[in-house]
Amino acid sequence: MNEEYDKLIKEDVSLRKDCDFCKESILGVGQKSGYGVIIYKIGSSIKDGWFATLSPRTGGNPEEDFTIQLMPFAHLTHFSQVNAYPELAKNYGIAFSRISSAITYVMAQNKDMKAIADSRETGMPLAIYGKCTTWEEKKEHLHLKMFPFRGAIGQPSTVDSSFGRKEIHRDVKTGEEFVKMNPVRKENLTNERFNELSNLLISLLK
Repeated sequence: MNEEYDKLIKEDVSLRKDCDFCKESILGVGQKSGYGVIIYKIGSSIKDGWFATLSPRTGGNPEEDFTIQLMPFAHLTHFSQVNAYPELAKNYGIAFSRISSAITYVMAQNKDMKAIADSRETGMPLAIYGKCTTWEEKKEHLHLKMFPFRGAIGQPSTVDSSFGRKEIHRDVKTGEEFVKMNPVRKENLTNERFNELSNLLISLLK
């Protein structure tokens, strides 16, 4: 491996006092962080641990949608760093599959399960969004967002073939091409729904 790659992988991943996510990583399941509530943890050290929080806001329908954020205990800033810790990679797979199952269960509560089983069109697509920072950006704690892929937050992204089929428009002044997207505005979940949802997710993820 080249020197720059080695430097990137070996950078300090210990907890940081100035990182909100690092502060959240030491909280227990059910405890409220500065933003959401801890709903799941797996692992016991920065070499194998992940935790998830339920957000009090959503870019979708606040009566039906929600967002879960998944983060490593360690202050990782690049996805490639997960490869340096085999147990961390293993626990990521477990956390991702368990949270996906819990999200699907919650989404299914108001659905006809037989219809879902009989038709792919009535299924419940999930999405995950995550990014690592560039070398030039301020280093941030790696985090991934998981949510129901529907409504305003279910629009095609640039990596989807359906995005390429969107109608192309041209700016009359600059000549630049663009496609139209629906605006996404985050809304708060009601306190009642947030509490009920967090309790349900905690019970599903035990």
